[in-house]
Amino acid sequence: MIKKLLIFLLCAVLMVPAQTTFASKYTEYANVELKDRATGQFKLYEPINVMNSGLDIFSDAPGIIMNGRALLPVSAILNELGVAYQWDAATEKITFAIGGKNIVLQVDNAYATIGGVKTALPNLVSPKIMTYKSTSGDLIGRTYVPLAFISDVLGLDIAWIEATRTVAINKKAQTLTGAYLDADMKKQFPEIRLKVSGLVDTTSFVIGGADVGEQDKIVVDLQNTAFKLPAGTSVKNGIWTYKIADGIFGLDKIEISQTNTKPLNTRVVVYQNERRGHDISYDAKTGEMVIKLINTVNAVNVQQIFSTDTVVIGTSESPMYNPQINGDQIIVDVVSSYLKVNNGAYQVLPVNKGKIETISYQQLDKSKFGTDYAPTDVITRVTIDLTEKVTYDDFYIEDSGSEVLVYISNNPINNFDYVKQSDERGVMSINLFGKTTYTSVYDAASRKITMEIPKDKTDLGNFEQSINDLIIEKFVVSETASTYKIEATLAENTKYVEAASSSAIVFNFTNTVIRDSVHKETLIVIDAGHGGKDPGAVGTRTQEKILTLKAAKMLESELQKQGFKVYMTRSTDEYVGLYDRATMANDLDATLFVSIHINAFTNPSVSGIEVFYGDESLTSDKGLAKSIQTELIKALGAVDRDIDSKPLLIVLQETKMTSVLAELGFISNPAEQEKMMSEAYLQKAAEAMSRGIINFLK
Repeated sequence: MIKKLLIFLLCAVLMVPAQTTFASKYTEYANVELKDRATGQFKLYEPINVMNSGLDIFSDAPGIIMNGRALLPVSAILNELGVAYQWDAATEKITFAIGGKNIVLQVDNAYATIGGVKTALPNLVSPKIMTYKSTSGDLIGRTYVPLAFISDVLGLDIAWIEATRTVAINKKAQTLTGAYLDADMKKQFPEIRLKVSGLVDTTSFVIGGADVGEQDKIVVDLQNTAFKLPAGTSVKNGIWTYKIADGIFGLDKIEISQTNTKPLNTRVVVYQNERRGHDISYDAKTGEMVIKLINTVNAVNVQQIFSTDTVVIGTSESPMYNPQINGDQIIVDVVSSYLKVNNGAYQVLPVNKGKIETISYQQLDKSKFGTDYAPTDVITRVTIDLTEKVTYDDFYIEDSGSEVLVYISNNPINNFDYVKQSDERGVMSINLFGKTTYTSVYDAASRKITMEIPKDKTDLGNFEQSINDLIIEKFVVSETASTYKIEATLAENTKYVEAASSSAIVFNFTNTVIRDSVHKETLIVIDAGHGGKDPGAVGTRTQEKILTLKAAKMLESELQKQGFKVYMTRSTDEYVGLYDRATMANDLDATLFVSIHINAFTNPSVSGIEVFYGDESLTSDKGLAKSIQTELIKALGAVDRDIDSKPLLIVLQETKMTSVLAELGFISNPAEQEKMMSEAYLQKAAEAMSRGIINFLK
């Protein structure tokens, strides 16, 4: 057991250009092997997690336990803290500056120089060099220095979380003493203000509860912060509640609770009746943390929708937008929004597809552009550069509630609409210019409805669009000299009811298996491992985060086919904190939690599948792991590495429900990497995991 008064050390990437072969994979292993330069011996060490201000720190080198001390990657720490440093290979010295003082550490020297003064390191522990073997077989050198020294100089708090073998690094502790909704109509955006004793680091995420029949929530964690109950108020079950009168701004209530004491953590949960975006800042004048309720732009990309090149602008709430044209540019301003992509900085992405050359986005600096916006307006600008001059007839723009869709052509869906209303129901409607006769035929073998409508009674254009929402597989619209031909391919088990009037033809679709499923109230949280800045294990041709997201989406679809409610901790290439993943599942009171990962090892011949579970005493965890492992081996014919208990993994330790983590193969094995890059192979894996889950729940 690691005691409270142990000395913490840091391991740093300082001598060799960074490699990301293992990235954050180390903490999924029972041990890792490093060589101590002083002894020349390779030994096995326990890996550890590292967090700074509530955020996971990822490094190419593992944090480890050595002789009762925790060793962590210093380059990652200093980079996270924004501290520049220099490494002198000839003298093996590390130099950086803090508070106007130069600090110099030297390998194998128990004394540092601080502002020119020789200073003993804690317990006279010298910085030392160790090496580890990467999956490419290279021995990579690293430098270790005492964290106690770094924390004293930087003024940081250090905590050890025994349950998950995690070092938590934070600013000095602060206190939260209250909260209120600032609904001053003179302000452009409503704000939730948190009274704090000083600047607090925060992490936040959104729980889209409405997607699975719950409330939407904004969850904000105030790192290393204690909660002091406001005078004259009380808590219930450890939670202080601030009710929002009349549900103003789509808000219901705010709940605050002390969720942890080592390190301190206070959680603020904003319950919403309608989904809102948010941004967090510190108001130094009032000494308050501010949760501003404002839309955010979270993604900008190009997709094929209805056979049309379409720029998709993803937002956190229903957007307001203003389209303009300028020569060969389409400019879309998302009004009252913060750009979260690339931290709001200007970025240009090459597209070179169809008429689209590039797309760019920026948080609009109104001082540089002649605009009609007010000085206080907050605008995200997306610019689409085309190969030719554009008119308003050359594109069509609409929003879907959480996206702005810019179709680069004449309106391809002028009178055609399809909306998924729920997990089992969808509606297709075709607007008419007047009453008409049309034909409609259903072929059960192909599950295809074929319609023909006179061309003078509607305007549809030509397009083909895959839907694949478990209700509809695909729509195809084509035209002859006199008619539009509409083909709708239904998903398995979908039935329909047809209706027509003088203004529209409407088809109501229902997937009866999903509608009647015994699993309708069973919620499964699927966790696609890694993501965003955390690539996970990196192979020669792909990254773990890419494969896990593909497999997770396939598993989501397989479970939804059976009528399960499914929630994804991430559905895009984004970073989600390890503790946050568990919090999502716990908050939603999920039945099961399934985390999907890809393995790696220094020996490229190692292959196979294994499923981890948490506590050995929890038979449900072990049972689910065994059920999934059995089906995966049966379906994929891979090496059976069996199941194993991994109680220190955060997503298994912190989740309150039955939880497992599946490693679908080794990205470091060339043959297995090739298999996992195949859509068919991952689909088989998803189907096998689905069967394993269903067998477990029987």
